[in-house]
Amino acid sequence: MFRSGEIRWFFPGTGPDAETRLIHSGPLAEQQAERVDRYLLLPDCATVGVKFRDGNFEVKAQVTPPERVSYGPGIAGFRSTWVKWSRAAANLPVVYDPASADEAWVFVRKRRTVGLLSLESAVPTEVPVGGPWLEAGCQVEQTGIDVLPYQGPGDAPSGREWEAAQGWYSVAFEAFGAPDRLLQNLDVAVGHVIDRQPGLRLGAVDSMSYPEWLLSLRP
Repeated sequence: MFRSGEIRWFFPGTGPDAETRLIHSGPLAEQQAERVDRYLLLPDCATVGVKFRDGNFEVKAQVTPPERVSYGPGIAGFRSTWVKWSRAAANLPVVYDPASADEAWVFVRKRRTVGLLSLESAVPTEVPVGGPWLEAGCQVEQTGIDVLPYQGPGDAPSGREWEAAQGWYSVAFEAFGAPDRLLQNLDVAVGHVIDRQPGLRLGAVDSMSYPEWLLSLRP
């Protein structure tokens, strides 16, 4: 079980403009391999996410309701805390059963650049992604997204099928640590990053959770 404090923004289009691009100051940010996640859409539910990711079956649930916060001029959004459970899908054969007629799945192809801040001392410090486990920290993500809504539960689309995908871009902060300090850790990390990003603009109208964003794509 993994607990986190999170804030996210989503923007339509194939890439960020100058006002929504996070630029990491050091060489430690990691451009990760492209991957495709498959999400189950739960009708009218913006508080639970269900997905397949890298061979794992994951369920993520919102613990605290979204709270509007402002981090300075042009930076506002909705933060909340979450808890995630993850199991190897191979150990859960029931999840591969044929889908029922009322299930709706969406494929999301992601190109992520990830940075990691250690919050174990008084001053946030950028550290390598994939290094030693931190007791407190925050992952900072910039992600290019291609989304194909309402596909079946089978294999991920390939080749020309992705030409019909919608292009999006997201910015996200995901803090971790002691359960009673998740939001404090999040605020420290966001403040540290935006202080070094003059001109950054992230508005509350574009801030939502992943399940809420997926629901917003429905016609």
